[in-house]
Parts: sequence; C-alpha cells; structure tokens
Amino acid sequence: MEHKSIALHPSSCTSCMLCVRECPDWCISIEAHSEPDLESPEYSNSRRPSMKNVLDKFTINFGDCMWCGICVEVCPFDALFWSSTEIEPKPTAEHLILDQTQLTKFLPGAIRNDGTSAPQENDPPSGRRKK
Repeated sequence: MEHKSIALHPSSCTSCMLCVRECPDWCISIEAHSEPDLESPEYSNSRRPSMKNVLDKFTINFGDCMWCGICVEVCPFDALFWSSTEIEPKPTAEHLILDQTQLTKFLPGAIRNDGTSAPQENDPPSGRRKK
C-alpha cells in the first residue's frame, strides 16, 4: 500500500505518549487531561478512584515528518494507521500541521499492518493490543 497519510482513531488513543517519545522528528504533539475512570472496577482497598487520560488534542506536523512509520509501529492501542487517502489540499508551509479531526478523515483509506481494515470514525476502541 502506498502511504499518503497517517490516520488516527481518536477513541482508541489513550494518550500514552509513546508515539511522541519515539518520533525521531518530534513532529507529534498530544494534549490530554486525567479524569476518573467510571468503567474501572472498584476495589475495597482503593483510596482514590482509578484515573484515565482523555485525549484533548493530537497534531502531526507533516512539514517535519519523515514518514518513517515509527509512530504507527509503536502505538500499542491500535490508534495510528497508514492511509492511502491523500492529504488534500496538498500541505503547504501554512497547512502542514493536521489535528485529530483532520487525521480522523483518513480512516476510510487506512489499514492495519496485518492488512485488515482500520476502525472507522464512529467505531468504539478496538481494545486490540499489538503483539
């Protein structure tokens, strides 16, 4: 498959920051906040509620990106994918940074590394952990 963009499935992103830390060009930026995880089981000896990170903002600066795919490879929660959908309009100096809304639009042309289709925008998190 020809790689024309990187797609993001926002509901699968746990804001773990692995893609940010492993990117050799530092072109990925994530902003998140913590909130109580109401879906986690309650434990009798717990002194505080379980917390989870919630994604606020995810951006990729394609002007700095060298298309190495390390972010796609290291994402353990199946949230980043290669996509065959072209970035339209073509990135220029003023439009090199794409946010999570724009990256989500590339999901229809996205596939996983094993060749299966990526989840679509309204699909729940896959719950898949990469091996």
